Amino acid sequence: MPTITETKLQWILQTIYETSRVPAFYLMRGLDRHPSFSPELANQLLSVPIHLKIQIIDYNTQMDKMILMPVATPEGQGLLVLWPNAQSYVEHVPFSLDQQLNSTTFIEHNDLHQLLSVAIMAHYLLHHEILDQNQVLEDNKHVINSPTEGVLELSLLEQRERRLFHKSYLSEKKVFDQVRLGNKHNMLLYLKQHMELNGVYGTLSKQDSLRSKKNLIIAAITLGTRAAIDGGLYSESALTLSDTYIQHIEKLTRIDSIHPILHKILGDFTERVAKVHRAHNSKDILLCQEYIFNHLYDDLSLSVLSKHLQISPSYLSRKFKEETGEALRIFIQRQRIEEAKNLIVFSDYRLSEIHTLLNFHDQSYFIKVFRKHTGFTPKEYRNRFVVKPS
Repeated sequence: MPTITETKLQWILQTIYETSRVPAFYLMRGLDRHPSFSPELANQLLSVPIHLKIQIIDYNTQMDKMILMPVATPEGQGLLVLWPNAQSYVEHVPFSLDQQLNSTTFIEHNDLHQLLSVAIMAHYLLHHEILDQNQVLEDNKHVINSPTEGVLELSLLEQRERRLFHKSYLSEKKVFDQVRLGNKHNMLLYLKQHMELNGVYGTLSKQDSLRSKKNLIIAAITLGTRAAIDGGLYSESALTLSDTYIQHIEKLTRIDSIHPILHKILGDFTERVAKVHRAHNSKDILLCQEYIFNHLYDDLSLSVLSKHLQISPSYLSRKFKEETGEALRIFIQRQRIEEAKNLIVFSDYRLSEIHTLLNFHDQSYFIKVFRKHTGFTPKEYRNRFVVKPS
């Protein structure tokens, strides 16, 4: 690759900008600082493998296109960057006055053919070689039509810089755990918590917001279907219900908010799982389980439960094991540990307070039981799953 003097390179960058209003930059490898670019953004762009004379990159979830072109100067190797929407991300666009920064470029935003025309002009100014636009597009098919090395990192970088993060996977998991358990009250509670968390839902269609919302709802229906089957709902019933809801979603021409729709659909799945549970368990055991779910912070001794149900402690203990296959004591432990996990991730309670809240008689016993059910100590669990703000 022939080298370009710094003087000629600067003239080319200025010419590109003045004739097209497409911001043009040069990033040299090996430098700690680059004008206009943050170190992280510069490093991410320089880390993208460049295989073509003109390489097309989608920077973020909005398909914000840029061109990367390899350039060699006497000082070393680098990249020429053509980025129509650069002013949204960089500190300064060279060769521009302040009023020009707020004006649009001469090309339409993300018009690939116009951007390629600018890139082909830049390549000619650099190397005196004429490139065919159709051939450039053909060469870039593997970049445009499939995820390329470095594109994931660029999208993550854009999310970090704009503070756009996906909502917590753990809070989402709690919602579908309650679908599986058939507990509509807790499911709606956790769904509300999940929706109020900081973060964004995924962008599943970049060019159609209605399609993106439909895809998100369909993904939730799919997860709800699997959770309901795991909870005991017959698979054919769950899958038919799933098909019916998806067909209904596809007919919608407008979705203002996905929240009411998810409340209804996931509520339906959860209620159907609860009916299956009620069909398999006696009234006494169902009432016992409901009482436990609603009183995890209270005394749940065998005597308290049997008194509430007005049956003998020995009968309750034996009947619970017969119908659920699990000892009553273990069931209570498991539900309290699930609640402890929730408190560790989503509350500000100190670990030393949580065991008291959930009626474990001492902290060492709480740690032992927590590790038995999760494989972690409470401290390890918090360090592993709680994301601390920077």
